[in-house]
Amino acid sequence: MRALHACVILTTCALGETALAADMSGADIKTLLAGNTAYLETTAASVSGQAGQTVIFWNADGTALYKTAPGTIMHGTWEIKANTICAVWKERPNMGCVRYDKTGDVVTVIDVASGQVRAKILKTAAGNAEKLAP
Repeated sequence: MRALHACVILTTCALGETALAADMSGADIKTLLAGNTAYLETTAASVSGQAGQTVIFWNADGTALYKTAPGTIMHGTWEIKANTICAVWKERPNMGCVRYDKTGDVVTVIDVASGQVRAKILKTAAGNAEKLAP
């Protein structure tokens, strides 16, 4: 009986957490990123292929600059497609699109094709806060 009770509690908790997580809409993603700098904690599944803290400036004109964990700058373009953002990086083409999952204040970046977590957004700032340049 005690084991059954524990399973019911764990199942209810897991379902409750899932119900709070939600994919962000394309409009929400655009509001969050367009013209802003995003600070991320990336995983090895990230565009750079390395875990660490990174910065991306998502220019409102559809261009982007990505400062990787080791400090190199990647250049690309981005667009919203449905509820995803698709970036094409000159240095790492064909990385595909990502979706953004928001649970409370935590925004997780998830690869659409593989389902792997690429990063978590730590914060955003208006404009090119880090003065990233090509």
